[in-house]
Amino acid sequence: MKIAIQVGLGELTEKLKSKGYEVVPFRDGGSDIRITIINDVDEEYEEIDPVTFMGQGDNEMVLIDASKLSQTEVIAYVDKYMH
Repeated sequence: MKIAIQVGLGELTEKLKSKGYEVVPFRDGGSDIRITIINDVDEEYEEIDPVTFMGQGDNEMVLIDASKLSQTEVIAYVDKYMH
């Protein structure tokens, strides 16, 4: 399971990698993505909650809007939903 993360969140990327998570670039990470973390919300995601569940079953993904949360909160959600 991978975490896709948007460009511009380098410090958060490094913290997640140091915790042992596989982090890949947003929109370029391939398949098996469990969590996507965005910071620069575009029209596609402008109406989302800070944490949104997308898809169903094996294709379910958690979308986290880091612009609405602290780094500590983002990491807590990652820890919760990656296990």
